Amino acid sequence: MMAITGDKDQDDDSSVQTSLYFLARDELFKTEKPYSLRFPPDGDLPQSNIRREKFEVSINDIRKGESPTLERNGFQVMNMQSAMCYEDFADEKMIKDVYLPELQNALMKELDGRHVHVMDFAVRRRHSQFPISTGKEFETLQPAALAHVDFTVREGERLIEVMYGDQAIELLRGHWQIINIWRPLRGPLNDWPLALCDAQSVDYRNDIMAGDLVYESFATENLQVMHNADQKWFYLPDQTTTEVLIFKSADSEHSDAPASPHAAFHNPKVTPEELPRESIDCRAFVFYIDLPEYPPVVEDIFRILQTQS
Repeated sequence: MMAITGDKDQDDDSSVQTSLYFLARDELFKTEKPYSLRFPPDGDLPQSNIRREKFEVSINDIRKGESPTLERNGFQVMNMQSAMCYEDFADEKMIKDVYLPELQNALMKELDGRHVHVMDFAVRRRHSQFPISTGKEFETLQPAALAHVDFTVREGERLIEVMYGDQAIELLRGHWQIINIWRPLRGPLNDWPLALCDAQSVDYRNDIMAGDLVYESFATENLQVMHNADQKWFYLPDQTTTEVLIFKSADSEHSDAPASPHAAFHNPKVTPEELPRESIDCRAFVFYIDLPEYPPVVEDIFRILQTQS
């Protein structure tokens, strides 16, 4: 299968020339695993050993050319209506009671899954000064500007074991994926949009490295991404609230598109009149194995994962 042909759009008015941040190709990572502590460490331990590099990249318009698919490119656009209005996303209970069930149903239909479990969600509201620091912690989650993949396959297996306990072994026998779901709270959105990398343009052997996000009582493993000029990046200009980006973080089966690296980016085409980005991103397990009945979740990991970026 062929990757999206983005080369013809490199000089097109619809593409964006901007910067993305990547994990540096540093000698340190030959002996140390990248990590980031999400709590103040004791002693002299650094908060993180991640070293970033900034590269100029061309980010192409998803609307131009062949439509991407989850299985061919690692991401696609899903059309989804919601009963939620903008103000409702300030209410965590409404998100859980209304939006997440809507999302589960939409994913089941879009991907022909047998069962969907949404692990967590995060609402991000860009501060007017971001990415410049205000000198104190932002009150809301901000765009994540470092290219990454949220989970490794190994971490996905561990999360299934945590969530389903003794019943996990049955689920692990079948096909499953971790899918990210990303949509703006209001549109059309162009401010700090999400860039997605065509999975078939990624050299997983040389450009990807596992890293740890460490909390006080929990840790998760993600994938850090190093820059390669062969990578092809895309975004959805003028994204509306009914245009939902879905993309892979992990796939239990061998795939030409195992995962799609992603990052938020400064869009130089945005005018001062446009409102700062506000968005919601969710992570869900999609299971494809046929079972008479799916087991219940025995450990709700939302409480642990809800602050993970």
